[in-house]
Amino acid sequence: MAPIGEAYFPPLDRCFSGEHQLLSWKNTYVALSQLGGERDNGILRRHLTDPQTIEILARAFSPYSAPTSQTKSSFETKTSAINVTPSPHAHYDIKQIKDDTLWLSKETKTDEVAALRITLLEWQTRSAIQLLRGSPGDQATNLTGTRGINQLQASFFDPGSSLLAKSSFREDNEPRFDDNKARHQRLLETYLSERRYILKTSEYVTFAALCNRIDGPDKAATQVKRKPGWLDEVGSSILSSWSVEESSKTRGRSLIIGAVESLRARFEALREGSGWLADEGVQADIELAWGRNQLVETIHIMQILLNVLEFSPILLKAPAVLAWFRLMSECGFFEVLQLPHSALHGKFEIPLRCLGVLVSLAILNTPKSLDTIIETSATGVSTTTPTDGVPYILDSAAVNELNEIFISVAPFRVPSPAVLAWGILMHTVRETALVTRETREVRQSLRAADKYGAADSSDTEGAERPSGERLATLKRRSSTGSDTSQQSTILEEISDAIAITGVDGDPITYLASNAVQGNKVFEIIEAISVDYCTAYGFEHEGRPGQKMRSLLLDLIRLCSDFVDYSPVLLIATMAVLTGSERYWDTLDRSTDFKDSPTSKFLKDNDMRLRFFLTASARFPHESSPFLHFCRALTFDNNGKDGMQHAIWTILEDMNAFTCSIPMEFTAYKPVRTQEESDHIELTDNLTFSIIQVSASAKSNRTPQIMAKNTPSFATHEVLSGTQGEIQNDSKPFVVVWNQDFSGLVYIGKVLQCACTVADLRTAPTSLTFSPDVVGDIISLITYMLSSIVRGNSLGQISVDAAELASTILGSASDGLDRNQDIVSVIFEIFEQELYQHRKSTDDVESVELLVQCIQFTYALLPVMPDRVWPFLGRSGLLGIGKDESQLTAIVATQEIILGRYDFLLGCIRLYDALIEDVIAHVVSRNAPSKAVTRFGSATTLGPGISQPAMQKVLLSFTRMMIEVFESTMNWRFVVQEDRMEINALLCSIFQKILQYSFNFNDTPDLSKKIVCALAPSAEYIVDVFLSRSSNDVTVLPFLHILGEGIATPTTTLPTRGLQYWTSQVRAVLSLTSVLVQVNRFLHLQPSHLESQMFNAAHILAKVYAAHESYKLPVIDLFDALVRSAAATGQQPPSLLGHLGQETANQFLDVLSMLDQPLNNGALASAIWRLLSAVVSKRQQWFAIFVLTGSTPRNTFKDKSDSTVMSSRRMEPILNIAMDALSSIEKLEPRKALCMLEFVELAADFWPWVLNTMDEHSRFLNAISEYAAKIGQIAGTLRNKSSTISADYERIQMASLIADILSMYTHHTLQSDSPRFAKSLVNHLTYLIKNAISPPTYNSSLHVNLRHNFEAKFPGCSLADFKRTTINRPQLGESFYYDLTLAKKMLAHEPAWTGKKGQGFAEEMKRANINLSLVEAQINLFHSWKSLLVELSGPLAKEPKFQRLMAIAAADCLKANAENSLPDLFFQRLVQSRADLAFTLMQRLHEVKSVEPEVKNLLHITWNTLRTHNPDLGAALEGDGADYYRMLLRTLYLALQAHTSPDSSPKDLTASQTQAKWSSTPDSVIQTALEILTKMIAQGFRSLTVILHDSSHLVHPSDFSLLTAILRSILHIPDLTRNTTHLLSAFSDAQSARCASTLLSWSDQLATNGDPIYGELSIHFLLEMSSVPALAESLAVEGLLSHILSTNLVRLLQSRPFGPFDNPPRMYTIWARGILPLLLNLLHAIGAPLAAEISAALNTFPHQLSRASNVFAANPRAPTRDPNAEYITLSLASEAVNLALITTILQTLCEAGASAVVIATQVEEVKWDRAQVKEDAEGWLQRRGGLRERIVPTSEREEVWGRGKPVSGEGGYESRLEEKVVEEMKFCVGVLDSGVGGGG
Repeated sequence: MAPIGEAYFPPLDRCFSGEHQLLSWKNTYVALSQLGGERDNGILRRHLTDPQTIEILARAFSPYSAPTSQTKSSFETKTSAINVTPSPHAHYDIKQIKDDTLWLSKETKTDEVAALRITLLEWQTRSAIQLLRGSPGDQATNLTGTRGINQLQASFFDPGSSLLAKSSFREDNEPRFDDNKARHQRLLETYLSERRYILKTSEYVTFAALCNRIDGPDKAATQVKRKPGWLDEVGSSILSSWSVEESSKTRGRSLIIGAVESLRARFEALREGSGWLADEGVQADIELAWGRNQLVETIHIMQILLNVLEFSPILLKAPAVLAWFRLMSECGFFEVLQLPHSALHGKFEIPLRCLGVLVSLAILNTPKSLDTIIETSATGVSTTTPTDGVPYILDSAAVNELNEIFISVAPFRVPSPAVLAWGILMHTVRETALVTRETREVRQSLRAADKYGAADSSDTEGAERPSGERLATLKRRSSTGSDTSQQSTILEEISDAIAITGVDGDPITYLASNAVQGNKVFEIIEAISVDYCTAYGFEHEGRPGQKMRSLLLDLIRLCSDFVDYSPVLLIATMAVLTGSERYWDTLDRSTDFKDSPTSKFLKDNDMRLRFFLTASARFPHESSPFLHFCRALTFDNNGKDGMQHAIWTILEDMNAFTCSIPMEFTAYKPVRTQEESDHIELTDNLTFSIIQVSASAKSNRTPQIMAKNTPSFATHEVLSGTQGEIQNDSKPFVVVWNQDFSGLVYIGKVLQCACTVADLRTAPTSLTFSPDVVGDIISLITYMLSSIVRGNSLGQISVDAAELASTILGSASDGLDRNQDIVSVIFEIFEQELYQHRKSTDDVESVELLVQCIQFTYALLPVMPDRVWPFLGRSGLLGIGKDESQLTAIVATQEIILGRYDFLLGCIRLYDALIEDVIAHVVSRNAPSKAVTRFGSATTLGPGISQPAMQKVLLSFTRMMIEVFESTMNWRFVVQEDRMEINALLCSIFQKILQYSFNFNDTPDLSKKIVCALAPSAEYIVDVFLSRSSNDVTVLPFLHILGEGIATPTTTLPTRGLQYWTSQVRAVLSLTSVLVQVNRFLHLQPSHLESQMFNAAHILAKVYAAHESYKLPVIDLFDALVRSAAATGQQPPSLLGHLGQETANQFLDVLSMLDQPLNNGALASAIWRLLSAVVSKRQQWFAIFVLTGSTPRNTFKDKSDSTVMSSRRMEPILNIAMDALSSIEKLEPRKALCMLEFVELAADFWPWVLNTMDEHSRFLNAISEYAAKIGQIAGTLRNKSSTISADYERIQMASLIADILSMYTHHTLQSDSPRFAKSLVNHLTYLIKNAISPPTYNSSLHVNLRHNFEAKFPGCSLADFKRTTINRPQLGESFYYDLTLAKKMLAHEPAWTGKKGQGFAEEMKRANINLSLVEAQINLFHSWKSLLVELSGPLAKEPKFQRLMAIAAADCLKANAENSLPDLFFQRLVQSRADLAFTLMQRLHEVKSVEPEVKNLLHITWNTLRTHNPDLGAALEGDGADYYRMLLRTLYLALQAHTSPDSSPKDLTASQTQAKWSSTPDSVIQTALEILTKMIAQGFRSLTVILHDSSHLVHPSDFSLLTAILRSILHIPDLTRNTTHLLSAFSDAQSARCASTLLSWSDQLATNGDPIYGELSIHFLLEMSSVPALAESLAVEGLLSHILSTNLVRLLQSRPFGPFDNPPRMYTIWARGILPLLLNLLHAIGAPLAAEISAALNTFPHQLSRASNVFAANPRAPTRDPNAEYITLSLASEAVNLALITTILQTLCEAGASAVVIATQVEEVKWDRAQVKEDAEGWLQRRGGLRERIVPTSEREEVWGRGKPVSGEGGYESRLEEKVVEEMKFCVGVLDSGVGGGG
């Protein structure tokens, strides 16, 4: 035994851990044959190239060896404790596995290691098996309350259903799943499955290698253009170990002998039985499975043998041939099968019998044997030549024994082809032997004559030599025999031996007569071709079937030398040429092989002469044979390879016209009388009537078309003087006229004659005219058209092909009336037949003709769509505008009764083609007429076809086909494959309509899309299938097909039925997914279909496990259901609840295997997307199941229960993802992306997942390090001219990693641990810089593409190809624009591909790649934004990180300033960058960073704002107002780094400030002044104007922000020295006037009585007044008078307003606006303004009176205010301001003239200074009482009220108290400094 390879059987610990899943032979075969596994370069390749695997495939007849001591030792080593550690809590029982292995090894006599692998496969698939077999109780629970489900239960939930295996439900007497008995049965079933699939895989791989090997006997026939791939190498390795010859020391035993022994062993085993499980009570079931397996293995062995022999150039030797035919003799060529079980009958007879015959023919190799016989005759091999090593045909003893065998089986019908082949060989041997013997006798006579005299030599030379003729017939004559040789040859010996038999008469005649006459050998050949070769040989694109039919064609070729041209021979030949291949099968086959039967036929001159040319010479007298040959050869003889003339060329130039001469016609004379055959010559023109009436018909009715008045199209003229050869001996004579004519013209006339007949079925019929002939002609035209356009996409045919098709149709129209052409004639026949079907409901002929007409319509569509669409619009087929559709009537009255649906299938194909035609020509039809240049005219494209007409046709089809889809499960089908094909086609068509309608172009109105022709059909499909009605009619077909999916057969016999079975299930799954997606896309309420799919969730789970090809569409459907359910506002249905407890456990177990063992990347990505949806789309219970590995029910069970702990083999899927991502650099990028997304969403929606990450430090370290590497890649991308897929995939991965790290950082900060955040800095620094850089958007590419595209295709735009959100687009070549759709629509235009592949296709692909990169970069920025913000919290105080934050903020602003990207795409990105910059600068301001990078942000921020729009008004009126406001906020923060510490009003001198703050750079001063001029002064004016004109565009916060920026600028040291600039800026903008005007409007702009704009205007004036020069300017402009004259101020003067009065803002305007403004003016101007200030204050008597009692313990107001006892910070500030103002006024009055003040003009302010001072001092002495009186009046004060005081001294309990006390102390201090007590 070869060493065990790890790819084939890895160590057990890896198998048990889930790291490696064993690849079963079933999955291997499915992956190769159905999933395109040959393209896989991963696990499948490693598995099949493993030496152990190749050895097993090489000895597939007996793959498992018997147990030995060596295998036992290997088993013990592999299962030892050092390799597998036993554990009571493990999810596997190693002891049970070892026991099962030893039991299986003993039961099946298989070596222990192989048995161990089988045992592990059973263990590995337990969940899938259990899921398939299910629990009826679990299902019944899920189905409770589901309407319409009773019907479903009757169909496939019942244990006795035909759709589920008997073992699907456990009966009471059946063992439990985990019992030994059940487990042993599964082990044996797995063992049998592995044996069966090993043979099938070996057959598949070796046939692929045989087809593609380049060293075959006929390179031209076998060589394929592509280079051999790895699968070919595997097949070649297997083939190299096989020896077709007899045993040799170097190559081992002969393959044939080994196969024969294997077959004999299986036949004997069938009779004896397996003897398995005899003591366990389930022997009957296993015996049936075992018997079935023996038969299937027999079939595969014979198929392998046939494949090898078909490609072998060697003529076998006697031992191998005898071994085979002895076995066949023993079993009677399977004619009578003795099977041990009745259930085995009826399923295997056809393949066994057919393969027995085909292998026999391949072993005989009749053509090669004949060549050997003739060569032997030429060389004269004597009987003394040793027979060792000679071909079997030269072994006398072997031939004799074979002859006896064939004579013994000659009476049997099944082996008759082999018997006939043997008879031909023996006839050739005998004839050759006779020739050889006669030649020798002649030479002996010549030598005798020479010896006795030369006188007689002349007589000898003139003697008759019959041997010469025989030699001529055998194509060989001996020329090298020795004149002295007297010995007889081996052929003579064989000939003499075979003559001696127990058969009466000639044995060769006996063989031939039994085969041809007795057993109807040609019927057998026909049956094999039709029933087996095509049906079972469709793999490898039908190549096996074609090779088998080629064997039969060889036999017919040889028979034609002995059998006359006859109908039975013709039928057999046609069957061999075409098999049972339908028109649609021929079209679907993508490749025509050079060694196909038709190619072989055309290359053989003798066959063409004997069959095709003979049939041609009999045309049109015998029309059908010639038409059938033309149709069969059309696809291989289309003139494309230059080998032969195309069929239409042959038809166009025919030189023999055969017809019968009417009895009354005598205008001819005999000629060439010296020849044996009879020849005549016309003396007058012969008019041949195409429709001829028989004699019996003439007596009963009047001919419909009489000869004399027959129109020209119904006749054919044979001109006088034409000679012909008579073919029969009696009248009416059939004559072959030597006349050149066009067969195309003639068949056109026949079709027009058919139009003139009222009813073809009742018209006179003959060999020249009948419904069959009419149908054959239409079918021939169809095949010719299809062969021309084949290889072109539908509707996108080349100009040459279109011209050729038009030529053929034109030639066929040449003989017709000038008002008709061949297309209109066929359409007329079609229409007549549609309305004739009701006259005879059991007439199959009419349906056949309709089928041929519908096929013609299909074939014509790509060539002349303008003829097809109008015809369908007016035809009775659809019945548009008529009472009834004939399509519906025909199906209902004929096809349903017959159980065959060829017409319906044809209509479905036409329906599909019409949809593709709409897509293919939509751009051409929408373009202006002058732009349509294909075929040289616009009419071919049918631009005149109106959209409404097309919509009506398609809608009618759609309505009918939906009815068909809903009804097929209740119809009768003779062949169930028809129903499956119908379902598969309809589902794919409905899906196609929906995708074309909704997947592209965001326009919500379908009628406005470019594919508007599909709009009504799409809307109808949506209305029907997405209805909320509880009617189950539309849902039942879906569920029925899904039920069939559960019962998908697992046979290895490759039948088309299995192909249709799986395709219909996949199609219905895909259609359902699309419907659910459309429902979500249209924002509709959940449909009944959707709810029923949730109810059938357990069915979908079973379908997932039923077949490998179902997995991906099932996952896509689950994903669509989960996402759609979450899109509604309702609570989505629980997927876990609908699955059921047991099914959910098993399904998740199967799901946790992900894409193993086949490593299917698409499936893995889909599974991770589904899991992402589960954790993020409100599937709470299922999410817990996924994340923890336990159902919620199990979560509450006793954790000590071992059954709970080991209920699942796999760990939680979350752990699987994190473990895999711990080696992220080894993962395929798309798979890693999906896994990262799952982890990110899990962490986002389930915060406790972050706790799980704490246990996976490797995961966090791995993704952090990988992010650093991606950062380097991202940095280099900016300099690349092109982008590969890995670029955007890696950047997208970095984005997801950043999201995960952001959330985990937040999680760690909850525990006050910044360690993780600090560790990330080194990994992320470079990424921060590059992630913020502008995306690499190729603007010129997109602009030029759009411009050039619209210029080239004026009826189309790029938006028509833009993907919608119905599907989540995948980054890549078809990310934004769908290239597949674009190719279908635009491939007709050369500019699409362009020169050297640089057309629009390449440009669109580049655009998609560029947008993929941009999308990934934008996502990366958003992710890094979250991470930076998260890190800025704990790391903001770190100087290094402060610099990084400042650089990041600067990068954001610079990127926005340099932004050249279209706003349509990148407006959100620009806003997000601004948000990030603001957040980072806010954090920097909070920590008062003084890093140089922080100070530099001012210039960058202002430059960004100025670049965007320096005009504040224009910016706020535009679309980017919010973005502009964010920039203003950012500007405010940038200014804070340059302002001096905030000074209070008491800091009135600048000396203190300058002492604390260094001088400001001139650049900062200039920037600040520019901001003040352009943004503040002019901006305030713009805001005021906009507020007046369009108040909705301006927010109060805009004024506040400008005021805050102004305050910050004025606090920049040294800035106020620029007095001139300041005065000029505000004067030019008239800022003071605007502010005062705004104050005057404020009462009118008040919202709910809140004068917010009054406060804003006062504050702005207040900031201006803080600069003395500006204050003087304000005073000069008469600011006080303006203020006092406003309505708002008059209201303040009229009554008192305190902090608790409504509106509170009135008090704020007074206390924090007017008073500080008056103080600033008084401070700046002094004495000149003293009188005006005092007078102004006294205009507020009520405010002054209230302010006098602000600190009173018992307020003296006449009306007690309940809030008067409270003290607020604003009241304290009000007292300070009044104290300052009154003190300054008092000081100025006291100074008198020295201060240039007239004291009498200064009014005394009516504010009681003494009382305020006394009250304040009293409270300061009673701090406890004061504390109780202090209350906050704003959110900020509330924060201060809870905050700690700044000073540790003073006994303060809060910051608010500290501030109030400080204000009161300051007030007392000011009042103490004054003179006098005040008023």
